[in-house]
Amino acid sequence: MKEAAAAALLLVIGAVAQAHDKILGGYECPAHSRPWQVSLYYINKHICGGVLINNCWVLTAAHCQMKSLQIRLGEHNLKNYEETEQFTFVEKSIPHSGFNEQTYENDIMLLKLATPAVYNEYVRALPLPTSCVPEGTNCVVSGWGTLTSPEDTFPDVLQCLNVKTVSQADCARAFPDDVITDGMLCAGGFEGGKDSCQGDSGGPLVCKDQLAGIVSWGHLPCGAPGKPGVYTKICKYVEWINEKIAGTCGK
Repeated sequence: MKEAAAAALLLVIGAVAQAHDKILGGYECPAHSRPWQVSLYYINKHICGGVLINNCWVLTAAHCQMKSLQIRLGEHNLKNYEETEQFTFVEKSIPHSGFNEQTYENDIMLLKLATPAVYNEYVRALPLPTSCVPEGTNCVVSGWGTLTSPEDTFPDVLQCLNVKTVSQADCARAFPDDVITDGMLCAGGFEGGKDSCQGDSGGPLVCKDQLAGIVSWGHLPCGAPGKPGVYTKICKYVEWINEKIAGTCGK
């Protein structure tokens, strides 16, 4: 399933926006209700999500790394011009040195904005977590990923999905052929038909108004019963994040 995700990301050069994960079975987010949401563009196509963590840095998945990424803030409808939009490019990318392309361990990357974001009601950073969320926590994942799977139908407007976090033990049982590490967080999936999917990778999982996870990987096709989405567990990386961004930009 992780191999399929990597292959899908490569298809962006000649096809519609592709990445690993999308919102399947969700709903349109209220316009501009998630001002930290980021769209990462490559060759004028959305390929991944991201989350603004201060006015100079975006957090996303390491498997979204590509050259010449454009960072788009203040978006809701990707098809239409919106006066709320702020566009910039990546000055520097810092993927986690321990990222494993086979297991997706440490699937996390920092992107420094070439031009700092200007905060307003449409663009605002999301706080990093102060603790790890327990099993059964209500959360929201958001993104512009495909609405259908295995066929791709990409939305113009930002989609949201309500999910609950899943225990590490239940997640490991759902993926017996994969390794669920302490740096991974699982959410949703057991009822089927609702999941993140192609195009959502790197996007935020928000729990209790804090960044709990970023979309990493999952079962393909998306939304299979008994298969939760797997996210990078941000509480395990706060020290790494703060170390990398210290002194680089005002928060």
